[in-house]
Amino acid sequence: MAVWLRKIRRENPQDRNQSKWYLTQEKSGNVGIKDIAKEIEGRSALSLGDVQSVLSNMMEVLPVFLKLGQSVNLEGFATFRISVTSDGTATPEELNARNVKGVKLLFLPSADLKRNLEGITFEIPADVTETPTA
Repeated sequence: MAVWLRKIRRENPQDRNQSKWYLTQEKSGNVGIKDIAKEIEGRSALSLGDVQSVLSNMMEVLPVFLKLGQSVNLEGFATFRISVTSDGTATPEELNARNVKGVKLLFLPSADLKRNLEGITFEIPADVTETPTA
């Protein structure tokens, strides 16, 4: 099975008279927790309810550790951690928690996950070309 791509033209933001064509992924749908749980159920001795419960609890527990400043390493899958952006100050004494402008959640895929994506194939349908509006 392949990932479908489409062609899209993007204007140069510094010169609207120039543009280039790029490839972008054509979304093929969404997979939710229930879909993932059904797939795991079929590969294990766990019931659908058990798998859904574990996944649901993981989503509740993950932020608890992240809010404590810890990174969460799900071995073989990914590491999650937060990153902050802040306003700069002239001196370190001026810095305090109010300088934090935003928090980002970082997803760092494991080497195993990256390796499992090797060999991915792509297809470009001849009739899927898009020129987005500004």
